[in-house]
Amino acid sequence: MERANRVKIGILNTGNIGSRLARAWVAAGHDLVLAKDGEDRKLAPLLAELGDKARLGTIREAADFGEVVLFSVYWPRVEGIVTTVGDALDGKVVIETMNPLGVTADFRHFHDLDFMRDNSTAEDLQARLPKARIVKAFNLLAAPLLEAAAWSESSAQPNVFYVSDDAVAGQVTRGLIADAGFKPVNAGPLRGARQLEQVGALLHHVADHEFGGDADLVRLALTVIEANPGPILRERVA
Repeated sequence: MERANRVKIGILNTGNIGSRLARAWVAAGHDLVLAKDGEDRKLAPLLAELGDKARLGTIREAADFGEVVLFSVYWPRVEGIVTTVGDALDGKVVIETMNPLGVTADFRHFHDLDFMRDNSTAEDLQARLPKARIVKAFNLLAAPLLEAAAWSESSAQPNVFYVSDDAVAGQVTRGLIADAGFKPVNAGPLRGARQLEQVGALLHHVADHEFGGDADLVRLALTVIEANPGPILRERVA
């Protein structure tokens, strides 16, 4: 499996996704600065668990520290976080995990289908941070599935799909996906983030209609399987 060299990683908003990846990346030997978009006291148990490979910082400090930055931010908070980091992400690999989720007045989340028609969170972030090297990844696995142990008895390992316009940034991300315990799959240029985000909406529909409801989304993932021994080809009759 592909592995990343030792990397300095800043995690912007160490929430449900960032905390899972922080554990995996510390175990793989990387150095982390963790930031929280909110009350950072909530990170105390995680920091105690991770030991001297991770430390607490502000959003700006995590952005300054990372050679690679995980941009795992609540979609409505993007503008505020971008303003906070300023130019700290210029030239850096930025892995964004977002889906374009809006929220109603009573805190019900929904996919912003109007936005998704002609855009993606990855393209939006690249426009906001034109000097950053944006990669989209980790948006199709619910946080409780972002631990390799969740798949220890499964017949197939889930893929983590990624897209980027920067080939080197994509290779760096491949290594970090592998370090998290998953198989990376290159899904092409950054514009392909639109399809990845639309697949996220599809998974919600599958959870709702095929399984026990939307709550079972936390059990679902996608993987690409190659036929073995191979496809069955038959002669076509003209």
